[in-house]
Amino acid sequence: MDDYVLIKEVFERDINKKVLSIVRYENLMHNINKVFKVEIEDQSYIFKMYHAMGYPEEDKMMFVSNKLDEHRILHAKICFYNRNDKDVSNGYIIEECLPGITADRLALTEQEICNIYKKLAILTSEIHKIKFEKYGFIVCGVPDCNTFTEHIENEFIYGNNKIQYAYTSEKLDQIKRTLVEKLKPCDKMQPCLCHIDISLKNMLIDNDNLTLIDWDDARSFPAIVDIARLTLLIELAYDNEKAEDIKKAGVYKKAFIDHYKSDDGFKRYNELESALHAWHGLVMLNFCNRDKPQFGKIKAMVDEKLKLIER
Repeated sequence: MDDYVLIKEVFERDINKKVLSIVRYENLMHNINKVFKVEIEDQSYIFKMYHAMGYPEEDKMMFVSNKLDEHRILHAKICFYNRNDKDVSNGYIIEECLPGITADRLALTEQEICNIYKKLAILTSEIHKIKFEKYGFIVCGVPDCNTFTEHIENEFIYGNNKIQYAYTSEKLDQIKRTLVEKLKPCDKMQPCLCHIDISLKNMLIDNDNLTLIDWDDARSFPAIVDIARLTLLIELAYDNEKAEDIKKAGVYKKAFIDHYKSDDGFKRYNELESALHAWHGLVMLNFCNRDKPQFGKIKAMVDEKLKLIER
C-alpha cells in the first residue's frame, strides 16, 4: 500500500480526526526512518515509521516521555505508539508537531549559533539529571548493561553491515579492544539519560524556546558520551583543513562546554574525547552510504582519532 494512503488510514483510525494533508520530510540524516508531517484542521502531527523491528527498544519512548515530564523538560508529546500493527510491520509513533523550525534550517550569525549552544548546554545539563543505575539500551525503563564498556562489547557498531567497507574484521577487532580499554573510566561514571543525537537538526527553535526532538536513540550512558556525540558532529560540520573552519568549530564547542553544568565525570572529558569520537564515528559509518562524501570524511576522522589514542 502507498505510504500516504496507509498513513491517512492509520492516523484517522488512531486519532479519530480527518487528515487534510501529508508531507514527507526529506534529507534526514541517513534517511533511516520515514518521517511525515500530518495536517488536520487545527493542528499538526509527526508520523514516524520505524526502519527496524525492535527499534526503539520496547516501551522506551513512553518511558522517556514520562521521565521528561517528571523533570519538566519540554518535548513533543506522544499521541499514539504502536509496535503491533499488521500494516506497519516495524511500528510507528504519532507525536504532536511543536511550533518552530530546526536550527539547521535557520540563517544564523556566529554569535546567534553560540547563543543556541549556550542554551543547549543548560538544557542538556537538566536532561542529564535523570539518573539510572545501569548502562546501555533502555528496555521497559531498565538499561541492559552493568558497565558502559559492556555495552561496547555487546553492541560495538550495532551490527557489522556497511562498516565492513571501511575496515577488515581483524582491524575492527583491534579497534574494539583499544576502545574498550581506553573507555574503561566511563564504567565508574554515573549513567544518565542521554539523547545521543543532539545536533542542529534536532534543536527546534521557537522564539526564545529551544526544544530537543527525536528521542529514538536515547540511551543510559555517562553524560560525557552524549556531549562527545555533539562535539563530533560540530567538528564534522566544518572543513578540518581550513583554519577558519577549525576555529569556528572550536568556538561552538567552547560555547557549549563552558555553559554545561555538571561535575560528574566531566573533568575527564578532554582526556576521553578522542576515544568517544572514534566510537561514535564507527557507529555513524555503519549507517552511512559508502558512496556519499560524508562516508570518507567520517572514516578519515575516525582514523585520525584512533591515531591520537594509540600514541
